[in-house]
Amino acid sequence: MTNTKPYVVGLIADTHCKLPDGSDLPESALEALRECDLIVHLGDLTSIGVLDRLGAAGAEVVGIRNPKLDAPVGTDSRLVDGPVLRQIGNRRLAMVREYPCDVEADVIAFGVPVGGGGHDHRVALVDGSLIVSPGSPNLPVRHETVAVLTFDESVDVEIVHLPTA
Repeated sequence: MTNTKPYVVGLIADTHCKLPDGSDLPESALEALRECDLIVHLGDLTSIGVLDRLGAAGAEVVGIRNPKLDAPVGTDSRLVDGPVLRQIGNRRLAMVREYPCDVEADVIAFGVPVGGGGHDHRVALVDGSLIVSPGSPNLPVRHETVAVLTFDESVDVEIVHLPTA
């Protein structure tokens, strides 16, 4: 067992919030991600206020933008074009809008499959990479979900099923 604290990454995507302050993001999604060190929004943000709400508990927040729906890069320093790569312990995390992608990493977090669609969570091992899509808290195919990755000696994935209204 390692002596360091596990590093926790929250994943959220496809919020499609309509209110500028992001207040239409379900409170249950914020609660599920409250203990994260890093929260990554994987596109279809549509409201910069969502990033403010995600970071309110002190987590670092990164938004991987969808160039068709999200504000331009430069609008907010947290909103970037992907891929974004992070080394977390001995694992490489890639954060991208769409999968499959031309990025090699131990863990690939993505918003939707190439070509669109999606809004459903996915966890799989593909060619040695753990791929994770959190689904959507607002536009579920089957469930309202976010994901939590815990990096320690291994990477644990939790798909958090949010209560429906």
